[in-house]
Amino acid sequence: MTDTSRTEVDSENTEAKKPVKEIPVVQDQSFFQHDTGDTYDGFFEAKKKDRVAKMHGPGLYKTVEGDTYMGTWDADKLGGNDEVTVAFTDGSRYEGYFKDWCYSGRGRYYYPDGSILRCDFADNSPVGFLTLSDPNDHIWLGKAEQGYGWFEPVNHFYDMLEKTRDSGKFRRRLKSSAVESSAVESKTLESPSKSSPAKSLKSISKVKQR
Repeated sequence: MTDTSRTEVDSENTEAKKPVKEIPVVQDQSFFQHDTGDTYDGFFEAKKKDRVAKMHGPGLYKTVEGDTYMGTWDADKLGGNDEVTVAFTDGSRYEGYFKDWCYSGRGRYYYPDGSILRCDFADNSPVGFLTLSDPNDHIWLGKAEQGYGWFEPVNHFYDMLEKTRDSGKFRRRLKSSAVESSAVESKTLESPSKSSPAKSLKSISKVKQR
């Protein structure tokens, strides 16, 4: 008489002991150059089976025009949970979080004239409350609306006033002047208008390694 229950148990144990076939993956650091002139210098990951290399880990991608994208890559995508730096040839740059090839989350945008915009971003556009430092280190506060920010100057005149007996009169005159000044100096600032970097980046799976 055959013990079928024992045979079934032995069969299950045999199947459980079968090793899981792993796909060999190579992770390394190197320099790649695309046919277009774009380059990538950093870590990558490649599967031996299909020999496809993808940007994976810290790295710097530079377009032939001179724009650079630096940060931590994950399967050819930049960003994730770490801040990135995107620098353009006109002198502007973005430092902050990145998602789906867009400025997304808290970030800082540096304009060519030295102004710095600090705010939250969504789909490459500023959202919510804005803080702008102009080239003279003056602070402007504002709010983003449909891709534009309307700024009002923070009062810069009261910090260094001397405490004299006439300071009250001087303060009142200055306050009135500051209100008039704010009405004149209030300005709009266009949001960062750089297109999505995804349009200019190439996968390194087809680039030449040096």
